[in-house]
Amino acid sequence: MKIGVVGLPNVGKSSLFNLLTHAHAQVAKFPFTTIDRNIGMVHVPDERLDRIVEILNPPKVKYAQIEFVDIAGLIQGASQGDGLGNKFLAHIRDVDLILHVLRCFSREDIPHTDDTIVPRRDYDIVRTELLLSDLIITERRIDKIKKRTECKEEHTQLQAIRESLSQGLVPEITVPDLPLLSVKREIIVLNMDEEGTFTSDIDGYRMSVKLEEDIVDFSDAERRELRIDAGVDERGLSGLITTCLQTLSIILFYTIKGEETRAWPITKGTKISDAAGMIHTDMKEGFIKAEVLGYDDFLDAQGFTAAQHAGKTHIEGKDYRVQDGDIILIRFRAK
Repeated sequence: MKIGVVGLPNVGKSSLFNLLTHAHAQVAKFPFTTIDRNIGMVHVPDERLDRIVEILNPPKVKYAQIEFVDIAGLIQGASQGDGLGNKFLAHIRDVDLILHVLRCFSREDIPHTDDTIVPRRDYDIVRTELLLSDLIITERRIDKIKKRTECKEEHTQLQAIRESLSQGLVPEITVPDLPLLSVKREIIVLNMDEEGTFTSDIDGYRMSVKLEEDIVDFSDAERRELRIDAGVDERGLSGLITTCLQTLSIILFYTIKGEETRAWPITKGTKISDAAGMIHTDMKEGFIKAEVLGYDDFLDAQGFTAAQHAGKTHIEGKDYRVQDGDIILIRFRAK
C-alpha cells in the first residue's frame, strides 16, 4: 500500500512527509527540492492495539504501517516533460492513493509558482497534467493496436477513454495494463496558515503543517484545542492517516500469539486464508482453520483465553471474510 504526496512546488509536501514519517527529507524555499522521491513508513495510530497491549503486556508490539512517497513538485507542462514532469508522473503510477497538497497560506519568504495563492487554480494545473499524460498514453496504445483485428473491442474502449480525456473528464472505464493517473483515488489536503484565516475555494482535509511542526511536543489535548482554534481538523496527522485507510478500504486485524502482538492492514473483504498468508506463506498453504475473536468481546473478557472460556470465539474456514478488529489465531499444518 503506497500513498504518494503530490502538488506544485513549495506547497508543503516534504514538510508534511517529514511530519508523517520522521524521515527528515530535505525542505527548502525553492522549487524542486525533492528531485527524487523520498520514501518512508508511517505507523498507523491504533487505540485498539494500545488497549490490547495494556491487557496482554507483550514483550513486542508492532503497529500497522503505510508507505508514503514524497514526489517531486510538478509544474505546468509536466506531461510534455517540463520541469521534472516525466519523473513526477512515473512515480505517481506506482502509488495506490494520491495525497494532493494545496497551498492555503501566504508567506513572502516562500515563493509560489504564481503571483497569487489560488488553491482551485493550483489543483486544476496538477489535474490537467495528469489528464494530458493519460491522453498521451491512450493515444499511443490506440496507434499500437489500431490495425489488429483481434483488438477491436479494446480499440473501441480506448476511443471512449480518449474522448473523456479530451474533454478534461476522468474516464469511467479502463482497460488492462493501461496505467492511467487520473483514475487513481485522491485525497485533497489543504495546507492552511496557522490562524486558519485563509479562505479556500476548494474542499479537502484541513490542516496546517506549520502548526503541526510547532505543537509536536504538546499534549494530545493541547494539540486538539490549538487545531480547533486554527479552524483545521482537530485530529491532525492521525485523522489524515485514518482518512487514507478509509479511502483505500483498509481494515486492521490482530495477532497476539507468541511474544509479538501485531496489527495487520488488509483490504476489506479479504479472505482469512489470504490474511494468514500475510503472516507467513506456510500459514496460507497449510491453512486448517482459524479461531476468531472480535475486539469488543476481547475487551469485555479482558483477554483471549477468558473469551474462549466464555464461548465468545468462533471457528472459521478459509473463505471467512476478515472483519475490522478481528483477533485471529491461525491453525495450520507446517511443512
